[in-house]
Amino acid sequence: MDVYAEYREYIDYLNTRDAEQRRRKKHRLPMECYTASDCEFFFTICARHQGEPFSNPDLATAVVESLLWRKQHHNWTLFCYCLMPDHLHFIVQLPPHEIRYFNAGARGIVPEGILDHVGNFKKYTTMMWWRQGGAEKLWQHSSYDRVIRYNESVEPAVYYTVNNPVRKGLVARWEDYPYSAIVDPW
Repeated sequence: MDVYAEYREYIDYLNTRDAEQRRRKKHRLPMECYTASDCEFFFTICARHQGEPFSNPDLATAVVESLLWRKQHHNWTLFCYCLMPDHLHFIVQLPPHEIRYFNAGARGIVPEGILDHVGNFKKYTTMMWWRQGGAEKLWQHSSYDRVIRYNESVEPAVYYTVNNPVRKGLVARWEDYPYSAIVDPW
């Protein structure tokens, strides 16, 4: 009899824990925040499986060119980028625009934002990777992002980004690293 009571208590604990996990906040901001054009977004996208695919100069060049194409095509302000052997940092601001909506399938009709652009960038560069002989996905499923606060300067984040190869000992000066640049003024 005591064994059944203990078992029921354990099941209740699991149900309570599961309900609590479902109530936890998501790590993302509300989707509408990712359509804002009055703030800067600082992204870090990591290579999948902790590899170093961007040590391949052809792939690294193609990824940087794809990022610059996205900047031009979507009229981003791209403050800077740095493509390391295993991850990409970049800081971007969307242009002032009328928000476009699109059908996102199971998510319904949603506003188009920077996460959609980043997702398309990851898909495109993964397809390029496959064409070059890569056998798996290129990027981790998610990305790390943060919104730079309205009263914060973007300058510290820019210099953090471009100095990444210096901190890792790849070059003595960030200007010498071929996959890092300050693109637009702030």
